[in-house]
Amino acid sequence: MPSFESAVASCAYCYFCEILKIPHGSGNEKALSDYLLAFAEKHGLGAVRDESLNVLIRKPGSYGRENEPPVILQAHMDMVCEKNEDVSHDFMKDPIVPIINGDYVNAAGTTLGADNAAGLSLIMAVLASDSLLHPPIEALITASEETTMGGASGFDVSRLSGKRFINLDSETEGVFTVSSASASDVCVSIPVEYDAATEGSTAYKLMVRGLTGGHSGIDINKGRANANVLAARLLSRLENVRIASIDGGSQKNAIPRECTVVMTFADSGFAQVKAVVEQMERELKAEYPFDEGLNVKLEKTVAAQKVMSFDSQQTVISGMLLMPDGVQSMSPHVEGLVQTSNNLGVVRTDGKTVKLTGFLRSSDVAGRDVAMEKLKRLMEALGANIEVKDQSPPWEYRNNSPLRDTMTAAFKEFYGKDPKIAAIHAGLECAIFAEKIPDGDFISIGMDIAGAHSPDEKMSIPSFDRTGGYLARLLEKL
Repeated sequence: MPSFESAVASCAYCYFCEILKIPHGSGNEKALSDYLLAFAEKHGLGAVRDESLNVLIRKPGSYGRENEPPVILQAHMDMVCEKNEDVSHDFMKDPIVPIINGDYVNAAGTTLGADNAAGLSLIMAVLASDSLLHPPIEALITASEETTMGGASGFDVSRLSGKRFINLDSETEGVFTVSSASASDVCVSIPVEYDAATEGSTAYKLMVRGLTGGHSGIDINKGRANANVLAARLLSRLENVRIASIDGGSQKNAIPRECTVVMTFADSGFAQVKAVVEQMERELKAEYPFDEGLNVKLEKTVAAQKVMSFDSQQTVISGMLLMPDGVQSMSPHVEGLVQTSNNLGVVRTDGKTVKLTGFLRSSDVAGRDVAMEKLKRLMEALGANIEVKDQSPPWEYRNNSPLRDTMTAAFKEFYGKDPKIAAIHAGLECAIFAEKIPDGDFISIGMDIAGAHSPDEKMSIPSFDRTGGYLARLLEKL
């Protein structure tokens, strides 16, 4: 157990460790929502759960502050489930064991889930405290944030009486996030016809591995390689091979770290294929020097009974190469902010189609619509079917924010400096709630978390400690 100066952070870290014991990947939040209801009952707090598994817990104001306007503290209960290929962790039933490495906590080859267990645990510590000074608190813990934001979308905001809304899902200490991007699922299905595998051919796995990956919003401008795109580039260079299947990535909102292609070719062509793969690996390592673990392997596998027809194979490769990936445009208003991007997050072969799942983000509605129209026309020209769903709105900056003013003053008092006011190229539930509560005042804060949505995820313990201390100070000042 690390040592903490903040009583809130010390209590919160215990809850953080308890949360990690409960599997809570997106779509598997029932057990954690049960835990939250039991927590509320233990502390004598009113709590309700809706059909989406969102949990709302109310705590009265501290003595003398019972009649003040309430503040809403919000986090989400689900996590992104990513792991390294050689890790046997089962996210549906296995607990995540936190590992302390100096000033950081991480997990063993999997996502840690500090996004958003860290923010949730701080809220729980505030709710459990008998000594903090604070206005009435409405703690809203939502489900399915990482996939569809369905929890936030389905929540009935008439249950809330507060207008001041503090989200604890940001990942940089000292930054007040006041604007975020829209997000859209882009689902492309490429019809595939098959031929019988050529007699005498041998099946091989072509594996792109060891990439850094990361968050498809926050890390999209860092020049990291996408395993699905690299696999398509490799396939475009290989002659006389036939593809049986392509499968890469696991989450639409995580930059893919791995992709596996099963393909067949004549034994006489092995030397040529091997030479192309080795040459491409050298070129890719030079192109992506920060993906230090990047490697491409070619190994025999069980015989394939059928392979894609030549025309289908070419269409699949074209679709993977032509789907926009990475930064599409930068904001003309905020220096260094990505305006529009797309992440080719998942590729799956199901026997009849190859499905490409992209995640398009934009802080500009017009820019988003233009990018989507281009993508639709491009995929339709290839004969693919395209569906856009689960769109979330952008969260637009507001000039007038009394909450931001109060939080800035409290921050300066606690830290001795001003916070950074920023927009992010990622989705936050504030966007959905801001649309539902037009007269609400919204801010997102958090602590330092690196590598979110990847097995490299780690949280700074000192930052968690300071954020807990700041939250306590802030509640006194609200």
